[in-house]
Amino acid sequence: MKTILHLFFSLAVALAADELLSVNVVIRHADRAATSGWATPQSSQILFRGNGELTDLGIDNAFDQGRDFQQRYVMSGFVDKRFLPTSKGRSIVPPVFTKEQATDGLLVPLLTCGDGWQDVIARYNLSSNRNVQSAALIAMMQTQWPVACASVPPILVDAIIAEAPNPLINMPANYKACAEGAGKEFMYKARSILRTSDILKKFQYIEMLAGAGPHFNELRIKRVAGMLTTELIKNFVDAANCPSIPCPGQPKLRIYYSHDVNLLAVSHIFGVLDRFNGVTPAFSSALVFETRRNEYGVYVKILLKNGQKSDFVDTNNCMGNCTLAAVIAVKAPPLSPFHR
Repeated sequence: MKTILHLFFSLAVALAADELLSVNVVIRHADRAATSGWATPQSSQILFRGNGELTDLGIDNAFDQGRDFQQRYVMSGFVDKRFLPTSKGRSIVPPVFTKEQATDGLLVPLLTCGDGWQDVIARYNLSSNRNVQSAALIAMMQTQWPVACASVPPILVDAIIAEAPNPLINMPANYKACAEGAGKEFMYKARSILRTSDILKKFQYIEMLAGAGPHFNELRIKRVAGMLTTELIKNFVDAANCPSIPCPGQPKLRIYYSHDVNLLAVSHIFGVLDRFNGVTPAFSSALVFETRRNEYGVYVKILLKNGQKSDFVDTNNCMGNCTLAAVIAVKAPPLSPFHR
């Protein structure tokens, strides 16, 4: 009976005219240099902003990504186009709200606590619960570093992956081949054979950090995305309860700048993790939550724009029950990451 009701609601959502109440976007940062290390002696001069900072390509892609959002939400009339900057540089602060890591701890994945890592410690037979995320990566490198990358120091894996798309960086051929193939697969889609069975399973380092997917860990996922999930849910409910649209004193569009770890955790919590197809989110990838109302009530439609070059894709969360009540009843209670 419940399945029939869900199918009825998804059909109603598809057929009924509705209004967009609010938009919440959780977006990964754009292309940037590795947080440490350089692939070549010239890399630090070319990526002159420094380790962990956006590259020229990242800035260009972020601009193009913004233009795609403009096309969807400004040209459609949801956000008044008069708020856009003019050729003379005049603009009014739009009804858009942003948060980023530098100004709000809500978007920083908390990975430094000693507890919540028991599954990882057991998997890699680690001797301590200190710096588990780093120790696990080292253990992976020691036991699973691909043969195709044998001539590449494992410590450079982040750097070579980050720098490979840059045409100005003349990376050694073996580095580039590793970065574009086995090295990237190792970092984001590495595989390990569970000795208790003959089943080959994907192991994703980023997914492990998030406590998501087959590596689900309730405490870890709360610390990575608990506060953010709490705020998203509040935004959905506030939009639904507002007596008028636009809602006085509330931004129509909120943007949360974050990391791949946060994005995977949020995707798991709201049941759309599989839309990434087992690969880490692209730079500038965005999970878009549209709170909408039709004659049947308020619902939340979730879209994915997996990088600047991708379109807005419906995650089909409304093929199930996407009513407001169902969406906010998430599987992992969104407690503060500082809960313990």
